[in-house]
Amino acid sequence: MKLLKNVIVITLIISALTASACFKASAMVIYDGDFGYEVNASKHEARLVRYNGSGGTIRFPEYYRDYPVTVIERNAFSGNTNIKEITFSNTNTTVDEYAFMNCTSLETVYIPENVVSFGDRVFAGCTSLTTVTMLSDTVSMPTNMFSGCSSLESLTINDKIADFGFGCFNGCSSLTDLSFVSNGVMLDSYSFNGTGAESVVLSDSLFAIPDHAFTDCPNLKYVTIPKSVALIQANAFDFEKVTIGCYYESNAYNFAKENGCSYELLDGVKLGDVNGDGNININDVTEIQRHVAGLIHLEGIYLCAAEVNQDDSLDVCDVTTLQKYIAEYKLPTHIGEVITQ
Repeated sequence: MKLLKNVIVITLIISALTASACFKASAMVIYDGDFGYEVNASKHEARLVRYNGSGGTIRFPEYYRDYPVTVIERNAFSGNTNIKEITFSNTNTTVDEYAFMNCTSLETVYIPENVVSFGDRVFAGCTSLTTVTMLSDTVSMPTNMFSGCSSLESLTINDKIADFGFGCFNGCSSLTDLSFVSNGVMLDSYSFNGTGAESVVLSDSLFAIPDHAFTDCPNLKYVTIPKSVALIQANAFDFEKVTIGCYYESNAYNFAKENGCSYELLDGVKLGDVNGDGNININDVTEIQRHVAGLIHLEGIYLCAAEVNQDDSLDVCDVTTLQKYIAEYKLPTHIGEVITQ
């Protein structure tokens, strides 16, 4: 009986040690050249978890032995100050959070279509990063992905990316071309805060512009806001510096009027072109006179075009101003230009 008990105890100890060894082996970092890997045999994949190389230009491996390298692990390269250029391989699909955060010498990144999943702050704080080619077949830009990349000048991304997460380009002060924002159907707070663009055209599918989406942008002068935008947060832009391109009686137009913002109507009628025929002449004067006399009722964009004094009151003063303009008096008006305020 005693012998049997000893056999059982020994068997249990061996089983425990075997299980422990198996557990540790599954999380063991295996180094091969400059890279350290973890292997998941059940998924038949390898994860790149460490880098011990000298830096410079790096192309990530496709395989460790027979295992495809699918994941760049969390913090795998973060804080490395020697890497200058990275290129992903055809087997890489996922980049976990913080993977390259604060790689302050990183200058160039190429991301192919097959890399589709990104964690937060993947490239945050890469202050030397100047060129990113992101052909990734993804639709979302994660939280703070390029936050603090103050040298980023050249950015190529696919036109499927429509969801721009919190702070994704926050502080990218050298990024002046934001034409890709016209694909965005969702913007989060601080998504383009501190960027260097002079103008932005927002998507016809965009519903809301959140707080600080475009604040602290010293060069931003003009933002085109479509009719689809139903909500504009009070601190979405630095409104005292920005002219809003909008449509008459849209939410953006009402916001501009209510907050005293400079705006430009995009409906295609110029100040003074009361009948909308593309010319400013005596026929437009007649239209204003008929309105003042109560014979017709101008409304909408044409009422706005008739208010040539831009004092929100259509009366005989507007008639006189337009007559003087047609007679080529030099008056301090914007008659003939797209309507602004």
